[in-house]
Amino acid sequence: MNIDISYGSGKVGFDVPEKNLAGLIRPEKSQKDLTEAEINAAIRGSKCANSFKDSIQGKNLCVLVPDGTRDLPVNTVLESLAEFFGRPKHIRFIICTGTHNAKTERNETLIKQINSLMQTNGIKNFDIITHDCEKAEFIDAGTTSRQTPVLYNAAIREMDVFLALSDVKHHYFAGYSNPVKNFVPGICSYKTTEQNHRLSLDERSRFGAHPWHLCSDFQNNPLAADQLEGVEKVLGTRDFWAAVMISSNCKIKWLQFGKAKDVAGEAFGKADEWNVYEVKPVERMIVSCGGTPNDIDLYIAQRALELTKQAILDGGEILFVSACDKGIGAERTMEHFWNLLAKPMAEIFEEVKNKPYKLFSHKPLRFAEMIGRLRKLWLYSELPEETVKTSHMCPASDIQKIVEQWIEEKPEVKILVVDGANKLALRGV
Repeated sequence: MNIDISYGSGKVGFDVPEKNLAGLIRPEKSQKDLTEAEINAAIRGSKCANSFKDSIQGKNLCVLVPDGTRDLPVNTVLESLAEFFGRPKHIRFIICTGTHNAKTERNETLIKQINSLMQTNGIKNFDIITHDCEKAEFIDAGTTSRQTPVLYNAAIREMDVFLALSDVKHHYFAGYSNPVKNFVPGICSYKTTEQNHRLSLDERSRFGAHPWHLCSDFQNNPLAADQLEGVEKVLGTRDFWAAVMISSNCKIKWLQFGKAKDVAGEAFGKADEWNVYEVKPVERMIVSCGGTPNDIDLYIAQRALELTKQAILDGGEILFVSACDKGIGAERTMEHFWNLLAKPMAEIFEEVKNKPYKLFSHKPLRFAEMIGRLRKLWLYSELPEETVKTSHMCPASDIQKIVEQWIEEKPEVKILVVDGANKLALRGV
C-alpha cells in the first residue's frame, strides 16, 4: 500500500505491505470542511451574537490571536467576525506568542493579513501588538494557589471585552489547546509560564483533561487549572468570549461562538469524539506531525510524539517524520531544551527531577523517557546526522529502507502510521 504523509510544506511517500499495516490514522478523517455560509451562520447567527454586539458597543475590544506557529485559519474567522467590528470604540489585536519569538516571518504575515482585512472592511479604529514575554510591560495580578505569579501584558489594561480565536486540539499536558491558553501563557511573562509549566511534571497534567471539560471524570488537570486561575485573576469581571474551532490543514471542520467556557467545553467533547483513537499497541510506528508549521523545528515537533506514544510497545521503534527545516528551536529554548537533551540520559533525569524546574526542560525529559523505553527512535528530518545523534536519536535518510528493515527482521511485524499527529491523540487498549 502506497502511503503519503505530511512533511514540511509537502508530502513524503513510502510503501507498506497491507499485511503489515496496523492502521493509517489521520485527524478528522471523515469530516467535511465548513462552507463560508456555515461559518457565518455559526458566528453571526449564533444565539449569543446579539449579546456579544451589546457587550462591545462603544467599548475597547481585545482580540486574542494565536501566533504563526499555529495553522489556524485566522483570516476566515476574522472575515466572518468583521460584521461586529464597527461597534467597539477601539479594537486591539494581540498576537499571543507565549514564550515563542515575537518577530518571525509567520507573525509578520499574520499582521499583514489582519491589516488587509480590516482595511478592506473600512475599519480604522484598531491596532496590532505582538506579545513579547521578555520585553513587554507587565502587570502583576497576584499569585495562584499553586504559587504561579500572574504577570500579564499591560497592553490589555484598558480593554473592556476579550475575544479569543482558538483552534481546539489535544495538548499533551494542558489538556487541550483552548481559549485559556491565549492568556496564560499567551500574553504572560516568561516567569509566569515557567512556574505554570513546572506542573507539566505532574502525571495528572495530561491530554484530554481540563477543568472546563463537560465530563467530571476529565476535569482534573493541575496545570490547566493553574492557567485558568491565572486568567480569572487577569479578567476580573470583564467578559471573555471565544470563537473556537476544530481545523485541519487550515480548513475549519467545526466552529462555535459564545462565552469562552461554554463553547470550549463543547469543543473538548467534539475533539474527543473525532480525534481520540483507541489502538492496540504495536512494535513499530511511523509518526508525522502534520507538516508545517507543526514540524518547523524539533522543539515544536516533539508534542506529536507525546500524543501518540501510548500506541507503541516497550522495546519498539518509532520513525519520527518531522522536517525541522528551521532547526532545533528558538534561541531562548536552547539552554534548557537542546543543551540538556544533548547530555547523557542520567544527567537529564537528575537535572529535571531533582532540581528546581527550568522552562523548556520538560521536553528533554519527555524525549529521554521515550528513548529509554524504545529500542530506537528514528528521525527523518532536515537536521544534520550529527545533530540527530547528539539528541540520542537515530538519523534516517530513507523511510522505505527503515520499513523494509523492520519487515526483514520480522516478516509479520505490524506497522502503525499516524499522519497529522499534532491534532489527534492515541490511547492504547
